[in-house]
Amino acid sequence: MSGNSGYILVIVIGVFLLGGLTFMNLRKISKTTADLTQLKKRTLLWTEISLALFVLQLFFRDAQGGFLLFFGILTLFTGAHYLGVLYYTRKKGK
Repeated sequence: MSGNSGYILVIVIGVFLLGGLTFMNLRKISKTTADLTQLKKRTLLWTEISLALFVLQLFFRDAQGGFLLFFGILTLFTGAHYLGVLYYTRKKGK
């Protein structure tokens, strides 16, 4: 396996793992009876941090863009969690 295809394989596996983790977490959040206010604040904070790192990396990236891709995937992961928590918070009416 050449270096480039190994790099792509690691990215695909990482995206699938994070997607599975997001799915499992959102299923647990949908069944909880706890107050989701603090979780909503924390997921928003981490989404903002990952988005800021993504934008910084976008402006100061190297030729390969590996960190840009990493922070982009991280932003999608944290953003999906935030939107899921926001949806279930509004659905429960709290």
